[in-house]
Amino acid sequence: MISHKPLKSVSHNFGHSFISFMNYINDDYFLGHLLKQARITNINRLEVDILKNTAEPKELLTSPILDSIGYWNKWFPSLVQNSGSTMDYVSSAKMIIEFDLKKTRPYLSDNKYWENPFICEITIIDDRGKLYKHKHEGWWFPETK
Repeated sequence: MISHKPLKSVSHNFGHSFISFMNYINDDYFLGHLLKQARITNINRLEVDILKNTAEPKELLTSPILDSIGYWNKWFPSLVQNSGSTMDYVSSAKMIIEFDLKKTRPYLSDNKYWENPFICEITIIDDRGKLYKHKHEGWWFPETK
């Protein structure tokens, strides 16, 4: 039976998959590409509208980053449906990924890399106005210079 309830797990699962080791592009993971670009531009926050397939600011949107966002946004309706809900119930779906560029530490397994903390927050609003939100937190470093 189709339900609103799975949207809570969708908010968790989309963010978890997006920032996971499954999101590898060319020579680094998505978060590595994003962190490298954030360090170059000194812009630490990416905002993605999953339903509209848009993202900003443009200074962070390199080709690998745009390609990955497009791929995962395209997957979102399948995730919703396979979770037991429907896109008819989703009125908004957004993601924010933000790094703290002022806080760094050496990567424990290889101190030639420096990592920064990040948050990834997914917010879904259903057709009734109910909010489903999940935040993932961690540390990441770019594998490429």
